Amino acid sequence: MRRKEQAEASRAALVEAARQCFTARGYAATTVAEILDRAGMAQGALYHYFPAGKREIFQAVFETINDEFHRRRDALLTINSPLGRISAGIEVFLELCTSDDFARIALVDAPQVVPGQSERGTTYALLRSQLDEAKAAGEVGRIDAQATAMALYAAIRAAGEFVMAADDRPRAAKTAAKPLQQMVEGLRSAR
Repeated sequence: MRRKEQAEASRAALVEAARQCFTARGYAATTVAEILDRAGMAQGALYHYFPAGKREIFQAVFETINDEFHRRRDALLTINSPLGRISAGIEVFLELCTSDDFARIALVDAPQVVPGQSERGTTYALLRSQLDEAKAAGEVGRIDAQATAMALYAAIRAAGEFVMAADDRPRAAKTAAKPLQQMVEGLRSAR
């Protein structure tokens, strides 16, 4: 294995070990020593790849999880109907909330650790733009896209928290999806 490949493999092993630790114990309770122990590496390795330490490796873990979410969400852009994309996006989000790592890292810890995550970010902006598209396409009538996006975003986020807290997450995801989908369908009747 060449030096560059070995460095990439070491970095990936650290990120995976950190992902497992953060998922199991959360950001605050996880120590750098635990991450290194799980990865089977010495302390210098972590600071070589992540000079800022725990916060920087958390950011790398979050980016990995967030990239997966964005890939799945962006794949929905092929759906012609803006409201159809919103409905499919709700399903993807709630499904991801059933996984421990997404729930713990992306929804619980990232808003407190990663700058800008506590604000409505790109997902809110995408939701808002899809509502504007739905309006332009005649899928919905006279709605205030900003207020509707805010209400729908808050409801989706609360549904994610409902799923995360459930003992049977897949069942909770199905349960939570129903009223959200009814909200989206209700927008159609606003024409």
